Amino acid sequence: MRLKPPKVPRPTPARVVESPLVARLLERGGAAALEAYAARVPTPWVERAAEGDDAIVTFVWSDADAVEVLLFVNRLTDETDLGRSLMRRIEGTDLWTLSYQVSSRWRGSYAFLPRFPGQHAPWLAGDHVALRAALDRGRSDPTNPSTCRNRAGVVQSVAAGPRAPAESWLQRRPGVPPGTVERRIGPRGRTVWVYRPPGDAGSGGPSGAVVALDGDVWTSTQDLPTSLDNLIADGRIPPVHGFLLDSGSREERWRDLSDDGGFEDYLADDLLPWAREQENVAHGAESVVVAGQSLGGLSALRAGLHRPDAVGAVVSQSASLWHDDLVDDLERCTALPRTYLEVGSQEWVLVEPHRRLVSALERTGAPFRSVEFEGGHDYACWRSGIAEGLVWALGT
Repeated sequence: MRLKPPKVPRPTPARVVESPLVARLLERGGAAALEAYAARVPTPWVERAAEGDDAIVTFVWSDADAVEVLLFVNRLTDETDLGRSLMRRIEGTDLWTLSYQVSSRWRGSYAFLPRFPGQHAPWLAGDHVALRAALDRGRSDPTNPSTCRNRAGVVQSVAAGPRAPAESWLQRRPGVPPGTVERRIGPRGRTVWVYRPPGDAGSGGPSGAVVALDGDVWTSTQDLPTSLDNLIADGRIPPVHGFLLDSGSREERWRDLSDDGGFEDYLADDLLPWAREQENVAHGAESVVVAGQSLGGLSALRAGLHRPDAVGAVVSQSASLWHDDLVDDLERCTALPRTYLEVGSQEWVLVEPHRRLVSALERTGAPFRSVEFEGGHDYACWRSGIAEGLVWALGT
């Protein structure tokens, strides 16, 4: 299995534009007016575009000492053409700006990479490993309170258009009883975080099971248990048990979730029987939802296609279909899971294979929902999208 997605340039560059707001400020009061505005108004600055339903999002970084500032916006920045993402310093100020025109429903994470005198710019070397390491150390926006941690745990800022989907279930709410989360050692020594719904003492009827891949992410940098609490409290899903499976190291994740890693058999033959021994989880495939993102999304789809005896529904987010679009697997299946499939409109490597899979699903008549959200390969989008997927798969 290829271990890296192809580095394909964006077919159409993200639209870099001039901000009418910045232009007006400079015209009316020069650099001083812009600096005064930046001192009192948090960034990014979002304004309506003149045409259509788009928005203009202006990112701002203040730095007197930098000689260059690279703005990294998830999937708006093209890693094969980083020059387009270098910010422009406004003459007479310490402010660096760059504006994108995006859908008013767009959301994405971003960070700044300033370069100082004498420093090497990793984006000039063509070294992907060095570039990714630098991006993981990018600086968040000090004036923007909206943040999201990336997979490495680094805090990044989040920008959103005025019509971006609501994030209704992310935050802990007063008055919503929390479930419990316990770290356990599961089959074959794998770490599993077990979520028990609020009020569960093993005395009620059996519940469904949500198996979430990359459980180490969903119990640390992201908070799936809180979303489950809120969904249950709102009556959007029934009480469920969650089994959040640790992905291990990068190498272990690639090995276990590869096409020959045996994940679907581990899930069906080891993890789910163990889960039913541990907790009051219903028997039958119809009670099981598997959720994953990126490589985990591909593995969740494979589990649903290859082990329909164990998996009743799949929530797949930005699945790594660059490796295999699964159309051949789908056409060989006689039983298909309920499938929630989402991909970001800015994921130019993934959109077309997702559309091929959607076309194949349409031909089968199996129940599915396809969503193309305005965003990229990004936990800033996935953390609310997983809740929407679970509502579709489990909704009361």
